[in-house]
Amino acid sequence: MNYTPFIPQEPPLAGAIEVVFALDGYLPEHKRERLVPNGRMNLVIELDGRPRHIYENESGTVRQVCRAAWLSGLQTQYITIGDTDEESKLLAVQIAPGASAMFTHRPASEFVDTVVPAQSVFGESVLSLRDRLMQLADPIQRIRVAANWLTDLHNAEFAAPDYTVDGVQKIIANPGEVRLDKIGEGACVSRKHFIDQFRKFVGVTPKTLQRIFRLSQIFEAIQNKVQVNWSELSVELGFSDQAHLIREFHGFSGFRPASFHATGPDRPNFFPDD
Repeated sequence: MNYTPFIPQEPPLAGAIEVVFALDGYLPEHKRERLVPNGRMNLVIELDGRPRHIYENESGTVRQVCRAAWLSGLQTQYITIGDTDEESKLLAVQIAPGASAMFTHRPASEFVDTVVPAQSVFGESVLSLRDRLMQLADPIQRIRVAANWLTDLHNAEFAAPDYTVDGVQKIIANPGEVRLDKIGEGACVSRKHFIDQFRKFVGVTPKTLQRIFRLSQIFEAIQNKVQVNWSELSVELGFSDQAHLIREFHGFSGFRPASFHATGPDRPNFFPDD
């Protein structure tokens, strides 16, 4: 597998686009996987001519077919993806929480818990981008072309208010200890307006974003550990008790944390589902 990441360091993409990566020859061990919420919006462009499928979590029937390019909004529950029994070739863009409107020119709240065809958001330009990417053998060149396309899309008029950006950063920095009632202090707007703007630009409330990032902390804390003291971890990450941690983990992933840990997955937001 060839994984080539690019983390923008210069404006206008720095801070707004967390990573652009090219993936060639990736073949996961499982035909289906659960993609667990990570608080971000993602653009995926397949470069191998194969559709991907999203399945109903309970029944396993096909819910949606994704072709060419698609935009996944911030998810608040896991989605089951599949058709990964062949090597994948794709390019993906991970957009920072609160930054998506500068590229979609629409509120993030419109995309929560959805996966939509990318052309319905970006028009034919995203399909033209895909055509050009498919002609390039060098992943670095693909990333450069995609970054230029994103730069052309970027419109600062759709940027989130500074107080929303500040609130997001505080949650990401320490989701287990941040005081939600203190987020937005000094913004000179009402609490209701602050939450409405947060939901508009991030897609969810501060509380929901906190829960998602606290889940990510669990993944980070248990990776590469042979044994985990779940009671101690729950206190360390700001859960009220171990039962609270288990409920949150199961609610977002469908797994109990000990079962997840036993599988030993190498990617924290992807759970095997077969």
